[in-house]
This record gives sequence, C-alpha cells and structure tokens, in this order.
Amino acid sequence: MNILVTLDGNYVPHLIVMLKSLMFSNPDAHFDIYVAHSSLTDSHFKQMEKNVDLTRTKIHPVKVSDSLFKNAPILKRTAKETYFRLLLSEYLPESVDRILYIDPDTVVINPIDSLYNIDFKGNIIAAAGHTKGIVELLNHLRLHIGKNKKYVNAGIMMMNVAEMRKSVKTEDIFSYIKENGKRLYLADQDVINGMFWDRTINIDPCIYNLDEKTVYYHKIDPGTGWIDKHTVIVHFNGSEKPWKDEYNGVLAPYYFRYKNMNPKFLGSSRKGGGKKGKSA
Repeated sequence: MNILVTLDGNYVPHLIVMLKSLMFSNPDAHFDIYVAHSSLTDSHFKQMEKNVDLTRTKIHPVKVSDSLFKNAPILKRTAKETYFRLLLSEYLPESVDRILYIDPDTVVINPIDSLYNIDFKGNIIAAAGHTKGIVELLNHLRLHIGKNKKYVNAGIMMMNVAEMRKSVKTEDIFSYIKENGKRLYLADQDVINGMFWDRTINIDPCIYNLDEKTVYYHKIDPGTGWIDKHTVIVHFNGSEKPWKDEYNGVLAPYYFRYKNMNPKFLGSSRKGGGKKGKSA
C-alpha cells in the first residue's frame, strides 16, 4: 500500500504516532511511505524508521524540488508546501497508481483495506466531508460545487494517481489558483474541492475521517465501542490537538493508545480489535 504524508519537522513526533497506529492496525500489510517535504533532516527520518516495522515498511524521503514552483502563483494563503498534495503526480514514481494521503494528526484504528481498494470508477479522489448547514452552503456557492456533492476535508484522501497523471496538468492547477485566489480561504483544500468536486467520491466521515465535530453531530458515544468497531481513521483536525493542555475532546485516548505503544509490538498480529470499516 502506498501512503503519502507532507509535513515539516514540528510534526514528526505526531507522524510517528500515526505510523505506529497504521502498522499495528494493519498487521499483514506492507507499506511504501512517501514523505514529501522541503526541510526534514536525516535525523527526522531515522526517528521514523525506529518506530515502524522495517520488514514490511519502506520510508521514501521525497525532497520536493523548488523547480516545481517556478510558475506557481504566490498568494497570501499559499506557501510552497500548499502545493505538495496537488502536484503529487510530478514527484511520485510512475509505479504508484494510487495512494492514500493522510495528515500526520491522525491515527488509524482499523484496517484501511476498504478505503485503499476503493473502485474509483474514473474519479480522482475519495474523501469525506465535515461541514454542515450554512457553512456547507457557503462552500458550495463560493467554489461552485454541485448540489449532490460534499465539500470534503483534504486531510484524508484516497487519490487516483494514474488518472491525475492523465487528466490534471500542473498549469491547470496554477491557473485555477491565480484566477480564484480571493476565494481560496483554505488553500489547497479549496483548490481540491473547486477543481475536482465532480470527480470526487464522497465517503463516510464516521468511518474514514472521524473528528470531534463529527462525533458531536452524530451523537457517537465512545463508551459504546462503536468507534473501535467501525471507525478506520480518527482525525485530530482544527486547532485543538490531544497533545495540547487545552484539548477537551473525547477522542484523545485514541492518540495516546499509540503514542505510548512500544514499537516492538508493531510486527505482531493484533488480538481482538475492531472489524474492517464498511465499504466506501
């Protein structure tokens, strides 16, 4: 399975937690982890390697070249790193035809097979939406998203790299950003929604992108075991993070479950645990 992450050095400790959760929750899977960055050091990658099962995981450092951005429009809300997810087909090997992009502020608590093996049916992205009500309506109006589609969160995306290579040109992305810059409040997440809403498969946020707001909206009680049984990925998005003192959400135990896990257990099959997430 191909996994893509993008980050700077500040998020390496949290990426390590995510990687440990991925290893433990998918004990029979082999992974190629592509780490797209502009500033990580050898020390950062050694830290990562100490916390994964190297018998079934290879970490690929991908130093993204500045030459990719020579024609990129620079807006107030777009730093160079903003483009990393959008230009992935430019720097990933030709052998990579699909990849799971996942933010480092996540944990994987069940097998990812059902998402990773999704039938794209010609689409480019599979992702989940979090917004509701007036916010969702405004996103639709702002980015001209079709009424039967959701504004999706770009922190977890199954991406059809083969199709992106065929149908998405770098200059098209740059042109879209230049022409719509004033409306792109959330940088590349807005670009992804604005450009690809009609080629995006909407998946269940309770299963594949569970955050605190989704727990609250759907009245999910962690004490019932529903999350452990059904959810695949928990996402600590937004400003509140479980490693911060002011965090007051209900999902923090899932982060610390893996933060405190000894890496020597990552090569062992789980005993018990949840079922695979339902089909997307």
